[in-house]
Amino acid sequence: MTAAEVAANSRIADPSLAPEGEQKIQWVARHSPVLNRLARERLADGALRGRRVAVVVHLEAKTAYLATLLAEAGADVVAAGSNPGSTQDSVAAALVARGIRVFARRGVSREDFMEDLLAVADTAPEIIIDDGAEVTSRIVEHRPELREQLRGVTEETTTGLGRLRAMEAAGRLTFPAIAANDAACKHLFDNRYGTAQATMQAILRLTNLSGAGKRYCVVGYGHVGKGLASYAEGLGGIVSVIEIDPVAGVEAFMDGHRIANREDALADADYVITATGGIEAVSRDDFALMKDGAVLANAGHHDREIDVGALEELAGPGEEVRPGVSRFVLDEKRIYVLVRGALVNIAGLDGNPVEIMDLSFAVQALSAHHLASNELEPGLHRFPPQLDREIAQTKLASLGVELDELRPSQRAFLEQWTMWE
Repeated sequence: MTAAEVAANSRIADPSLAPEGEQKIQWVARHSPVLNRLARERLADGALRGRRVAVVVHLEAKTAYLATLLAEAGADVVAAGSNPGSTQDSVAAALVARGIRVFARRGVSREDFMEDLLAVADTAPEIIIDDGAEVTSRIVEHRPELREQLRGVTEETTTGLGRLRAMEAAGRLTFPAIAANDAACKHLFDNRYGTAQATMQAILRLTNLSGAGKRYCVVGYGHVGKGLASYAEGLGGIVSVIEIDPVAGVEAFMDGHRIANREDALADADYVITATGGIEAVSRDDFALMKDGAVLANAGHHDREIDVGALEELAGPGEEVRPGVSRFVLDEKRIYVLVRGALVNIAGLDGNPVEIMDLSFAVQALSAHHLASNELEPGLHRFPPQLDREIAQTKLASLGVELDELRPSQRAFLEQWTMWE
């Protein structure tokens, strides 16, 4: 397509914002050594040439750079945001200026968000890089005839994998799907370090309050919750954890955190942070349990992890008292909600650190390449472990780090089953 055709076949907020978005993308490019090397060594083999690829992840600069590298590898790329609250209009404009079709605008209604995702679906993608199975689930539900053209999907999140497993159980997953979220180079670093750091930075920046000496309630002790609790403790906070899984509860206890029931954990929390990947992690009945001045932030996938709609019914529409900080008054108690319950690290800041997403998007890039290069059976697939190791080795090489190797005697000992004499 020509530049004019790309613009005409996109739906963005303001094309004039492109220079600002271009600056952001160039910054990412300078700090993505893993993606840069793997793009040269892996994506340039022609496997993606001519493939229709949809990139539907939080649309900010790091996602835009991934989309650009796929396009440079010859793919016909279309992009959208996986959440309208996290879309950066300047980055969307810069992508269109780079020749990539985009259907994304920040803060649109649910109806317009659906329209944008269906516009992506109507491009009949062969490969989907998805976040939360947002476009995949809509294809299955609203455009089922397009499933036949799918070579596969690579999924970024725990929430999305849950949806894909539900599709599989219902007999609707008739195409391959790679569990990118379960790759070591994704969840070990992105969820625990990237989301945790960015979430705590967003909370402190939006509120301009101290992190030290505060009481934190972390709802959910998965990979994200572990990181949040660790970072909060590192700031000098005292952490309580709400969990439903007994193994995760024991792990939180062994990590030195207080495991508490909902009533006790919420009663004294200065900051309440949700990280479940589901809905109503903080629901209607929970608001009455909170102290005056409690700050609520969401680090999970859904805008509905904090039931802001129920809070509005109880306390009215709320008042924005700082950019991104809404105050609700309930029975003379002030409750503050950050970015109206959207993902606080992305809607309230710039998302996870570039170096972290360099690893995560290397997983996504190689997953897309794997789908393009192989005929996989329908159903969920593990991200190939050898690719995980390749990404990790590439990261270490970019840091100038060399790992040790086993001596022959050590290897021989490990490879035998008889008693060692």
